Parts: sequence; structure tokens; C-alpha cells
Amino acid sequence: MDALFVLLHSLPETGKVKVVGIYSARSLAEAAEERTRLLPGFSDEPDGFTIKQYEVDKDHWPRGFVRL
Repeated sequence: MDALFVLLHSLPETGKVKVVGIYSARSLAEAAEERTRLLPGFSDEPDGFTIKQYEVDKDHWPRGFVRL
């Protein structure tokens, strides 16, 4: 199954997550992270980056969710 790599950035104090980009290879997501780390705001929060791999054509919340 095909996979995509999502580059995310989050701030711990707010819990808000930004989708920086979606890439066809991990190496492209890693290169985007390096570029993005230099931008205003992101350069102040360099530890907020995460790369997640997602399979295409698959449900990723099969059990729903619960509000806290």
C-alpha cells in the first residue's frame, strides 16, 4: 500500500498542530523540515516538528474519538 509523509508542527502550550506539508517520501519531508526550521516562528520552536507516515486509502480513526 502507498504511504504519504506528513510534516507537522505543534506548540506544546496550545496543543495546536499545523500541517506544514504532505510528501511522497520521508526524505522530502525531512528536507522540508530543514527549510521550514529557518522561517519566522518555526525557528523559535525547532522541537515542534514531527513526521508521520500515513497509508493511502485507509481509515485512520476507525474507533471514533472522545472529547476530553
